Amino acid sequence: MKTRKKFFTKKNGFIFAFLLPGIVLFGIIYAYPLIDIFITSFTKWNYKNFLQPEFLGWDHLFDNYIKLFTVDKNFMVAFWNSIKWVILTMVVQIPFTLLVALVLAKKPRGWRLTRNAFIIPNIISTAAIGLIFLNIYSPSRGIITEVCNWFVPGSNVSVLANEGYAFWGVTFSFILFGGSSCLLLLTQIFSIDASLYEAAKVDGATGIQVDRLITLPLLRPMLGTVAVMAANYGLLLYNEIALITQGGPDNATYSLSYYIYKTALGSTKLNFARGNTAGVIQFLLGLVLVGMINRAFRTNKVD
Repeated sequence: MKTRKKFFTKKNGFIFAFLLPGIVLFGIIYAYPLIDIFITSFTKWNYKNFLQPEFLGWDHLFDNYIKLFTVDKNFMVAFWNSIKWVILTMVVQIPFTLLVALVLAKKPRGWRLTRNAFIIPNIISTAAIGLIFLNIYSPSRGIITEVCNWFVPGSNVSVLANEGYAFWGVTFSFILFGGSSCLLLLTQIFSIDASLYEAAKVDGATGIQVDRLITLPLLRPMLGTVAVMAANYGLLLYNEIALITQGGPDNATYSLSYYIYKTALGSTKLNFARGNTAGVIQFLLGLVLVGMINRAFRTNKVD
């Protein structure tokens, strides 16, 4: 007959005591605000009833969500822009970063200098990056305008004043800056057993075959992690927009994060309920993205 192990033991008590501060901090800093955002998304809460959100009632429970997708054009612009930025990080940033990591892993001449240069944009504050690109896109002195005027004299192209150009202007301010992801991939590549590469060389495998059959399969879990990081960055994009375009022109470069700020705090109406509703949608969209990426890269499985 099996005896039940006691849960309340001295050892478990010490473990719980060490975990308790972290649990309390998590509850106060993360769990409580998240629960509050969910609850207030079903209320009427703005500058008129700042101190007391009003429950919408069961008949109108999802009104805030319905209005976002049917009435609020700025939200739909922000929603689709964020989706586009997530897709672009996956199809542009991740392959580019992976390619750089694979090249640097072969340690060509000057690889350390290249690695350090590639990480520089990731250690500079986004405020500085924003100011740099603001000057690059400046219609009066920006290098983009100068290049366009060189090819087409008098064109005076203004990237930030054109809806189509402004989206791509924001995109290029971050899309190629994958230094942190490159370091993670490089670390994973260097941790692969060198005997695998030696055996492949003995068998006559080419460099491309080695990368395809050895390096990439063993990089899969780390690629999944890097993909989650990149997708979340695209979904949560805020600083570049706030510093370069402020959502313009004509709100064409809104992201979900910037929409939440402008709706809840950036206008005189202070529509906290609608801002929190957009926050819930952003949170759920993030969960879906993480689930899809983990499933695609099978990060929870070890071959």
